[in-house]
Amino acid sequence: MDFARSIPLAAWSRPSPNPGWTCKELLAHLATGDWAFQSGLRVVIAKQRLDIAQFGNVNEVNARFVGERSGRSIEELIAEVEAEAEETQELLTKLKEDDERHMPDNAPMSLGEYLRLFPEHDRTHLEQMRTALG
Repeated sequence: MDFARSIPLAAWSRPSPNPGWTCKELLAHLATGDWAFQSGLRVVIAKQRLDIAQFGNVNEVNARFVGERSGRSIEELIAEVEAEAEETQELLTKLKEDDERHMPDNAPMSLGEYLRLFPEHDRTHLEQMRTALG
């Protein structure tokens, strides 16, 4: 978030390496990037059945969430990224050791495998922003 705060406001309208998204839209995506992750964690914590098909077309949902944030300021988006990160951390503390082996329906991997891969999502998008804005 320090990097995001250091960027001049005018630079956020630049295209990102993510086709069709500006850098601001990429930040908006990061503000909502945990939606599926958090939803899945809540289901697993509640010991309910998790079917990843319930999330629908992820690209369509991502586009809708980004569009819903089009009128927000950079500071508002940064605050949302921070709040979502805190919520994700809170949910992670509620997982039990056996949750790692949970295998959601229609999933190519266990929850534990997904947990180890998920941080790469934000790192990839951060590098995309650095490339476009740096």
